[in-house]
Amino acid sequence: MAYRLKSPEKSLTKEMRRIARSQLDAALEAVTTETGETLAETIHTARKKVKKTRGLLRLIRPALPAYSTENRALRDAARLLSPLRDRGTLLEAYDALLDRYPDQPRQPFASFRGALTLQHKEIAGDPATFDALEAFGDRIATVRGRIDKWSLKERDAEAIAAGLVKTYDRAGKATARARRKLTEDRLHEWRKRAKYHRYHAQILAPVWPEVMEVRLAQSKRLEDLLGEHRDLSLLSAECRALERPNDMSARATFTGLAERRQAEIMAEAFPLSDRLFGEPGQALAARWTGWYRLWRKGR
Repeated sequence: MAYRLKSPEKSLTKEMRRIARSQLDAALEAVTTETGETLAETIHTARKKVKKTRGLLRLIRPALPAYSTENRALRDAARLLSPLRDRGTLLEAYDALLDRYPDQPRQPFASFRGALTLQHKEIAGDPATFDALEAFGDRIATVRGRIDKWSLKERDAEAIAAGLVKTYDRAGKATARARRKLTEDRLHEWRKRAKYHRYHAQILAPVWPEVMEVRLAQSKRLEDLLGEHRDLSLLSAECRALERPNDMSARATFTGLAERRQAEIMAEAFPLSDRLFGEPGQALAARWTGWYRLWRKGR
């Protein structure tokens, strides 16, 4: 429950600081404490908490003078872990793909999975991996130390209205660009904008839980679909690049499965995104900020 408004009696500034502290504390704990997680899980947790903090900043972006500095610092910290994240997700994407098509024999691709496993183990044992985690922790701790100085230059509802509009409208435009021509860059932009919208819905969920929780589920579904599509592209590229499997037929079969799943994903993702981002951002922001004001008044 940390990543959402909690008390209607507290100002938005205090609530935003509380949420940011909780997210960055969790990111720091992930990389500095023995939690029993695998390396892939640690990296996933740390990056997710940073992304959620950046999502929070985007909600209040027009009203937060410190936005550019803090967003850039968090972005650069997360980039230290990006290569490690990709390696960790390939195994998960491989297993998820073949689980989806149980009639497909796995034996022809066994050497490919073995190569992915070996790569992951090599990264987990590389001292550079732990240097990256330490550098990430140092940068996050620096941002964490500045949170109490964050302040908003607009009143509460006005502070979130412009951020809502900007993020929402960008998600609609990203959907349209992806429909015209689906490239990896456009897919990434689409997913990023959908993710930030979900974060805003999650933060504001208490203003009308019955409505916002449905919105959260829909936007999370879209985000998961687009993330799966991206991971399958990485997986297919890795399959083509590796020396194994040597059997070209096995490579073609595997990448064909990935492309089949990607087509299924887009058949679901575009209509879902159209429904989520099909109205003007100003209309959505007016509705959500109206609910926010009522919530603050205890109604």
